[in-house]
Parts: sequence; C-alpha cells; structure tokens
Amino acid sequence: MNNTLVKILDELDGKNPKALAELRGFIDTTIAKKRCAECEQLTNPDTYKKQIDRDEYFISGICEKCQPLYFGVKLI
Repeated sequence: MNNTLVKILDELDGKNPKALAELRGFIDTTIAKKRCAECEQLTNPDTYKKQIDRDEYFISGICEKCQPLYFGVKLI
C-alpha cells in the first residue's frame, strides 16, 4: 500500500479530526495529476474497459490496475 495512504489511514484510525480532509485532498490531487493514489503511475480513465472502473477512479483515485487490491475481483 502507498506510504502516504498508510499514514493518512493510520491518522483516521487514531481519530485525527483532520485526517479525512487530508485523505480527500490527497485523492483530489492525484486525480488532478492523472495519477493513481496507490501506484502513483500516470493513468487515463478514458481507456478503462468498464464505466464502473472509471467512476471508481474519480471517487477513490485508484487506477483500474490497482482497484482489485482494494475491492477484490470484479464480477461486473
């Protein structure tokens, strides 16, 4: 897992009141840079095979390749 995400999630677990805003900011920044929040690789959601994968990228910032790491095998 991406070290930045681990740090932010640990802060969430520790009940840091600013952690959720920090997570949203991190995700928004990675999406704006067209990068994956997990692997940090450049990504182009327009090339994703399924609409649900594109939608998820714009929610979580996780690319099509890394989504199974978080959400398991997709049945759709």
